[in-house]
Parts: sequence; C-alpha cells; structure tokens
Amino acid sequence: MRFLIIIIILALPLSVLSQQFEFGKNEPLKLNDIKPGKQTLLKSNLNVSDSVTKKETSSVKRSKKSPGLAFIYGLLIPGMGHVYSDRFSSGKYFMITEAVTWLTYAAFTIYGNWLLDDTYDYASIHAGAKVSDKAKDDKFFINIANYNNVDEYNDEMLRFGNYDLVYYPGDGKDFYWNSESERLKYRADKISADRTLTDRLFIVGAVLINHVISGISSVFAANSYNDELKKKGSGGFSLSAGVQKHYNKVDGIKISLTKNF
Repeated sequence: MRFLIIIIILALPLSVLSQQFEFGKNEPLKLNDIKPGKQTLLKSNLNVSDSVTKKETSSVKRSKKSPGLAFIYGLLIPGMGHVYSDRFSSGKYFMITEAVTWLTYAAFTIYGNWLLDDTYDYASIHAGAKVSDKAKDDKFFINIANYNNVDEYNDEMLRFGNYDLVYYPGDGKDFYWNSESERLKYRADKISADRTLTDRLFIVGAVLINHVISGISSVFAANSYNDELKKKGSGGFSLSAGVQKHYNKVDGIKISLTKNF
C-alpha cells in the first residue's frame, strides 16, 4: 500500500506537464494552388454570377479570463480553473488525480479498519479480551499487545505509581494470552493496521498538493488563453478568399469576411 502512495505523489507533477494541443483548421484552397491546366476553367467560372459566393461570418465575442479567478477555481476544485480558461484538455488530469487520491484514501480506510477488526477478533479468541467498546478505548488494545496478562500489566502500573491506569477486576478489561507467540503476532498485526490508517495522512497531503498545483497551473492557463486572444486581435475585419471545389472540378470562388471582436 505504501508503494501506491509513492506512485500517486510522484504522478502529481505529471499533470502540470500536460499541454493543450490545438490543430489548425483546414485552410481554403488558394488561387496559386490551382494547376495550370485548370486555370481556363476558373476564368470561365469567374464570369458566372451564381458561382461566386460571398460569406460574412462573425465570431462569438470572447472576453479575457481573470488569472486570479482561475486560481481560486483551480484551488477549490482541481481542473475547474482550466475549464474556466477553456483548457479542459489540461485540467482533466487534475480532476482524474483528485478522484484517484480520494478513492485511494477510501481504500486505505476500509483496508485499515478491516485489519483492526481482525486483530480485535484475534485478541478476543486468544486473550479473552472484550471488544464491544474497541472504538473508544484503543489504549487498552495497545496495552494488551505489550503484556502477557492483566496481572503483569497491573504490577508494572503499581510499581511506577500509575494507580489511575490499573485495570481493576470487573471493569471488563481482563486479558490472558495463551502464549507469548500469540501476543507477538497480535502486536505485529495491530501495528500494521495502525500504520495503514496513519498512512492516509500522506494521501491527504497528496490531495492538498494537487489543489495547489491546480491553482497555479490555472493561472498559466488563463494567461495562455489571454495571449491567444491577443494574437487574434481585438477588433476589425479579416478577408480571405479561396476556391470552391466539387471533387476535382472548380465551381467558383469563396470569399469569407470575418469580424473580430
């Protein structure tokens, strides 16, 4: 189980390296791309009014993203800052990491409690310990791992003057191990169960690291979005022309007028 924690923690920085790749759209065929043999056909089509189409398109207005708001989103919910910055292809890795870490936390909790139940049942069978109130008195189940019987434990408490720690008859805390080997086995299993539950703290640390890295990465995602928006321009018109083709036949010219906001 510890190897699983190490793998999760080492995998967190990989989510930062994820980048969003955008593939360019197909550009219209330019006039220079037409083979010489078909230039005559193009010239004849230029005289046909219904073969020439003029299209005006306007893009949806896009506003800049706030890096501060992206940081808050990414810090609270990993990947949400990337969604806000239109960079889901990068943010999804933070979301996956968040889900995996919490599932791992749940797995450690279930497995650790299962180990504890086994150790308590073992102590009940081989030492006669009562396990009805095990959740409220874990100290008792630690003590029986270190002493062979209740008399041995009480003698040591009295010897050091710890009278308030003595288990008196009738308080339901009597225990007598059948053999020392059984006590040592119980002790090893109890330590293993407690360690498994303690290791959950590393998983919580991994969750916190994922939140912080997600917030920082969201800032870069927002800045990247704003830089991309700046390159496209903040206004004006752009004109592009191309040739409409049907299979290998040139049907006319396509003129596109785009307004940028």
